[in-house]
Amino acid sequence: MGIHSSVLVVAGSTCLTITLVLAWLLVGVRTSTAMKAIFPNYQYLLKSHLDYLMMTGLLMIFFLLFQHFGASPSPVVLLAMCFGSLMNPFGFLMLAMKPTLKQHPTSPFGLVMTCGFTATTIGYAGAAWSVGHAALRAL
Repeated sequence: MGIHSSVLVVAGSTCLTITLVLAWLLVGVRTSTAMKAIFPNYQYLLKSHLDYLMMTGLLMIFFLLFQHFGASPSPVVLLAMCFGSLMNPFGFLMLAMKPTLKQHPTSPFGLVMTCGFTATTIGYAGAAWSVGHAALRAL
């Protein structure tokens, strides 16, 4: 049995859970010096929160679009969407804790982030293609 688009709902639910935890961490950073020590860069923490929230919406919307149009995207597309949606905001979370991480693409952190960004691009480009193609067939 292949990977079904329901995996997007699982990834989206995970992203939503993470974004809710991050919302409380944002409050903690504003009210606690101990939390501020763990997350010295508030802006990156906020970016991580917003990025996970955006990824939640995108994953859920594409799941509904696939269902509506009866599209069956490739397992590669589905896995890339899930992996990228979880990894990209995670980079901001790491930078919130350690803003001095080297971000150059050849650094270990940069390499992981490049892989996440590449997966996101492949996944969402493939999803857009699948939905667009299915929508054209429906005309």
